[in-house]
Amino acid sequence: MQLFSPLVRSRKLCSILVAAAGIHFGLMSLNLPGWQCPIRHGFGVPCPGCGLSRATLELLKGHVHHALEIHAFAPIVLGVGGLVVTAIVLPKPKRIRLAQSVARLEDQTGLSILLISSFLEYWLIRLYFFTTELYRVVM
Repeated sequence: MQLFSPLVRSRKLCSILVAAAGIHFGLMSLNLPGWQCPIRHGFGVPCPGCGLSRATLELLKGHVHHALEIHAFAPIVLGVGGLVVTAIVLPKPKRIRLAQSVARLEDQTGLSILLISSFLEYWLIRLYFFTTELYRVVM
């Protein structure tokens, strides 16, 4: 399954993603409300990504320990963000080569499935075994 290579191929999609993330992180940096999690606010249960924006901002500020306490996938978000920004600035031939390399990596390693399943597993472990800590950092 390829998740990241189609994203890297499309400069337009990468630009939209970076713009939306920029607005969201900008609002959060100014202590203004960003986009609210519909699952958390609708059902009162944190979703798998709850806390990920705050954790990523903490990581960008250099607060690695605090970021990882909030959400362990923040470094992965930064890595994917770097990949997306790189795809925006690369000229088309190099962006296509990058997308092909990412596709090979995804095909050979099952990276997309691994990340998605790890993300969901991490959420379930936090939800069932570390409920108090999870609610403390994301609610």
